Amino acid sequence: MNEDENKNVSSEFDSAESPQDENAHIDLLDTEFAFKLVNAVKSINLGEISHYEITSAFRNQNELGCFYLFVKALPYDPINPIYPEKPFLFFKGVPVPKAYSLDETTAKEIEIFLKGQNDSYFSDLRLHDLDDSYLDAFENGIRMYNDLLDKTRHSYQENVKVAKSQVWEVSAVMACIFVIAMTLIGIS
Repeated sequence: MNEDENKNVSSEFDSAESPQDENAHIDLLDTEFAFKLVNAVKSINLGEISHYEITSAFRNQNELGCFYLFVKALPYDPINPIYPEKPFLFFKGVPVPKAYSLDETTAKEIEIFLKGQNDSYFSDLRLHDLDDSYLDAFENGIRMYNDLLDKTRHSYQENVKVAKSQVWEVSAVMACIFVIAMTLIGIS
């Protein structure tokens, strides 16, 4: 081969996508769709969108099916309230984070709504029925959702610890003031 032919062959090879580039592109699409799944559930939990608007958020039946299975796989009410949410006396409350706390009622409403759209498709749908890209997105979405849920739960528990320490500090100060007042009254 002469030098010109080598340049043409190498430029054609360089311009073609390698299998690694194609896999990276597919992984990026799976990750983007996984974010879309997580953000859809988060938006529903925060009341930004209703479950009726979900069908416009996803483009086709496969995406809706993946979302349907995603919602069915999520834990219900994963963050239990362990401290009053509303302020009491002069203490602040600690609200339970709602973004990653899907309740059973909402999940059932989503399921009923999607089954109403196409009952035969959703009633027989299983995880192994998804295409590989949707299956990967489902797995990535579950992993992301659980990671975000753990961070949210940890943050909530830290906020509760801070609020409880405030209660203990204020209670100790009030007890000291009461003892000092009783001592002063007893001395006089």
